[in-house]
Amino acid sequence: MRPLSWPHKLSSWFRLLLRRRELDSALDDELKFHVDSKTEENISKGMTQEEAQRSARIELGGAEQVKERVRSVRTGAWLETLLQDIRFGLRMLCKSPVFTSIAILTLALGVGANTAVFNLLRAVVFPSLSVPLPDEIFVLRGMQTPNDRAFLYSQPAFQRLRESTAAQVDGPRVAAHSALGEGELAAYSGAPVHPVSLQLVSTDFFSVLGVSALAGRVLDRGDDRASSHGWPVVLRHGFWQQHFNADPGILDRSQVLNGTLVSIVGVAARNFDGVIPGDAPDLWLPLEAQHDVRYVGPFDSPGDGSHKDLSKPYNQQSALFWLTLIARVPPGQAASALARWDAAFEPDREIYERFDSPEQKATAGKADFSILPAASNEGALSETYGKPLLVLMGMVGLLLLIACLNLANLQGTRMLRRSHEFAMRSALGASRLRLLQQIVAEIIPLGACGGLLSLGLAHLLGSALVRVSSDRPTHLNLRFGLDVYVFCSVSLLIALILFQILPARKFLFAETLPAVGLTSARGSIGARGSDGGDAMLGAQIALCVLLLSLAAMFVRTLKNLNGLNAGLDWRNILTVRFDFYNSNFGDAALATLYPQMLDSLRSLPGVRFAVQDMCPPPNCLWNTPVHAAGISGETESHQDDVGPGYFRAMGIPLLRGREFNNEDRPTTAEVAIVNRALARRLFGPNQDPVGHRVGFGKAPKDAAYLVVGEIADVLVDDLRRAPPPMIYLPVAQHFPTRGSLEVRTVNRASNTIASVRAALRAVDRQLPISTITPLDEAYAHTFQTQYLLARLTSAFGILAVVLAAIGGYGVQSFRVVRRTSEFGVRMALGASRGDVFAMVLGQALRVSAIGSSAGGVLAVVFSHSLQNLLFEVGDHGIGSWLLSSLILGGVSLLAAFVPARRAMQVDSAVALRHE
Repeated sequence: MRPLSWPHKLSSWFRLLLRRRELDSALDDELKFHVDSKTEENISKGMTQEEAQRSARIELGGAEQVKERVRSVRTGAWLETLLQDIRFGLRMLCKSPVFTSIAILTLALGVGANTAVFNLLRAVVFPSLSVPLPDEIFVLRGMQTPNDRAFLYSQPAFQRLRESTAAQVDGPRVAAHSALGEGELAAYSGAPVHPVSLQLVSTDFFSVLGVSALAGRVLDRGDDRASSHGWPVVLRHGFWQQHFNADPGILDRSQVLNGTLVSIVGVAARNFDGVIPGDAPDLWLPLEAQHDVRYVGPFDSPGDGSHKDLSKPYNQQSALFWLTLIARVPPGQAASALARWDAAFEPDREIYERFDSPEQKATAGKADFSILPAASNEGALSETYGKPLLVLMGMVGLLLLIACLNLANLQGTRMLRRSHEFAMRSALGASRLRLLQQIVAEIIPLGACGGLLSLGLAHLLGSALVRVSSDRPTHLNLRFGLDVYVFCSVSLLIALILFQILPARKFLFAETLPAVGLTSARGSIGARGSDGGDAMLGAQIALCVLLLSLAAMFVRTLKNLNGLNAGLDWRNILTVRFDFYNSNFGDAALATLYPQMLDSLRSLPGVRFAVQDMCPPPNCLWNTPVHAAGISGETESHQDDVGPGYFRAMGIPLLRGREFNNEDRPTTAEVAIVNRALARRLFGPNQDPVGHRVGFGKAPKDAAYLVVGEIADVLVDDLRRAPPPMIYLPVAQHFPTRGSLEVRTVNRASNTIASVRAALRAVDRQLPISTITPLDEAYAHTFQTQYLLARLTSAFGILAVVLAAIGGYGVQSFRVVRRTSEFGVRMALGASRGDVFAMVLGQALRVSAIGSSAGGVLAVVFSHSLQNLLFEVGDHGIGSWLLSSLILGGVSLLAAFVPARRAMQVDSAVALRHE
């Protein structure tokens, strides 16, 4: 007989599912026809009506047995059997609503948390661009700029590179974009101002990426100069929805951006958030608008910086590197495109060779172009959150395993209650494979409900994780892809196998199943727990101790960082930053403006100090080589230029000498103040640096600066590292018309932001105030990773303890019921109720002690691999392990307390009667 083709099989399956009653009715008619035909034949042989019908039915066999045999040979009969098993499983689950609810919620929480962290990890470490053919988009890499500004290019260089491949039809194309900048957007009519993030792009930026407009249009080649309506602007879809309520009437309406007239010409596609993972600009506008909108962002320049002028437009300055280049490179055209770009870049090599060191000049001369996928994992977001997310991935994996062990324990108790059922099924001829099929069918409804709920929970948890992971808006592509659905399905499948199949293994693979009639719900289990619950409960406790220990270590790390002596008092200080580089304020105006701003702030109630600072902490990364007169060699040091009273205002102790004062002017001798770290490196330990002379650059350059003071070390950048060498210069002698302001207040700094802003606006309403940030928040941002890990691991640890309590209570309760007869015999033989109580609690404590010991070993091992995320956790987590063990020991006792009291109340006579 030729087997059925797949179309016929599918047709038979659908007919079986959708027309089952019709098929059964036809089968009944056919059986009735056979019985009637045989009855008539028997009557013709001389039998009576009754004898003929009885003989026909005997010859056919039992009608129901015949129907079952016919159904079993139908195509898709297995599907009908599976549906029957699922219906039976649903009935069994409905009989245990508490277990079913706990199982579904636990699965959803465990699988959902794993899926959420996996999706976030994928978006951070392996980001994807929401553009057509994203695999063709690359970042152009050619020349590392002097200060390692991630391969930035000047605008003239970009134009030459773009023109080198522009003539090719369907060939490589180049576009450019800046880093994100800040601005203020308001309606032309003077409506409220919105702070916005902006990005300058080439006019072919959207066409190279293949991004279209949802409303209006995107930028094109004709937008390289402002029209009568101002510079064209394209909005991000999310910003359009949030600030303009998705109003299509906003198109072609005039707005004011940083004091410059702009016109909104379009809204970008819904899913397009830019090309920088995690950073989504609110709006895009042409590169040529840079000077008008006062944009200033990361830049670089060769040599000492004398080849650039930040007060002039960037677009014609060949020595000002500020653009990142992206390219769309069709398959197979990379080699030819790189050769063209390399040749077009030749005029710029001479500019790049104006570097200070011979090593940099050699690098400039041999640089070759390369391309890197635009959606790569080399960004700051991946560097900051990549490893913490891997740690969280491991922790939510542990949480899922704990949840599975918890459910396995509960499921094990259900399986023991159903041992009589399995024995009956086996006695009636059911094979182990058939029993396995029944068990698998029962978990399908659980898996379906838990899987759907976990996807919804993963979506909510993913958004929540993004919000708590950063104190600034972070835009990530968290839309679920095929890989996320596969990961969720595999996690769910593993969880179902762990908690459903493993507890049933003793019924499926035992040599003999329990004899019918010899099992009961109160069958005896010895003190060692032959039901296997102790092993799973011990493993669950071990994982809980590991998770709690890691959480405690991260909390200790955060506490240590918060209590760290940074060398200054960061409380009640505001840092005010300005953007004067592209403003209309000249040096002459700023020379009088800074004293006016300081006087206005000092006159505010609640303000103790207001000082000028060129490089505010904690991210003061202005490095320079420093040498001492008469001493060979130099030391790499941080540099900052500050105003009089700076160290007193910041709470930095003065160890020797004096602070800067109003007498340190451009016409007086040049002076400097060094910190202890720099003094030790230049002059040796315990040496007084006051009175010595220092200079910048490599010796034997002139050491023109007289050291007039020594201050304590200050932590900057990474608080876990040793304080770096630092040198301070009077701002009046170097940058009197530049820098930020530090404002120390009497009360909480964040409560004074509005009054500080108002005081500055009172001096000049056109002041380009960039940000006003409390210094304690700036320092807290440096350990944002530890803050994230401490919060999330603590939440996971608490949830693990709750699961351990549920699992422990369930196992101990069922065990007390199973050992009722044993307890009755013991008390009949003279054991007191206290002995029974101690027996139950003792067993719980033994399991807890063994699990805690195993968890402690794991915690010590894991603490070694997480050292770069921990800070001053010197005991390798042993203290955290002891605390976690005490917590789990207490939880185990509480979980066993109620079952133990129930065991004390067993009536020996009743127990023996049941036995």
